[in-house]
Amino acid sequence: VVPAPSGEDCGDASALLVRRPRPGPVGVPRAFSSRSSMRLPPYVCAILSSPTGHLLVEERPADARTAAGQLTCFGGKLEPGETGLDGLLRELREELGWQPAEPPRRAVDLHVDGDLIAWFYEAAAPSTDAALAFEPGRRGVWMSEAELLVHPRLSEWHRAVLNSWRTGRDRADFVTRGA
Repeated sequence: VVPAPSGEDCGDASALLVRRPRPGPVGVPRAFSSRSSMRLPPYVCAILSSPTGHLLVEERPADARTAAGQLTCFGGKLEPGETGLDGLLRELREELGWQPAEPPRRAVDLHVDGDLIAWFYEAAAPSTDAALAFEPGRRGVWMSEAELLVHPRLSEWHRAVLNSWRTGRDRADFVTRGA
């Protein structure tokens, strides 16, 4: 795992996740404004956040089929018959060799050119000293939220999601050039 570029101590992320302001009473799952929330998207991803405001993201290999060389949230494609949460937990086991202590909470639906592409869940990140087992060719990078949001290698789709997440919106819309 690569530390944040500033060299800051990311602290112990096993503590409770600091929640963003969300609509609705505390402890009650919020309703999604998106009609598409009733059908499964093809992908699921995790926003892994520490109490200090640092995020653990994946640096994808330069030869990856999708988002080559970019920084993205961990996650991947749902397999047939999986629920969103089951698929996310499988992806975290495969990509990090880790699972969160508490169940992740669905946070943002990503729509690209109007189509539902992914559900992003939020969860407390592993501690900075946790033994993680990344897939070959991939690595984890800790960055502060502020650094990540302006990083030139952050995937545009993931930037849209993280901007929605940090402002408490449950939907991110991304329009491709020419659409």
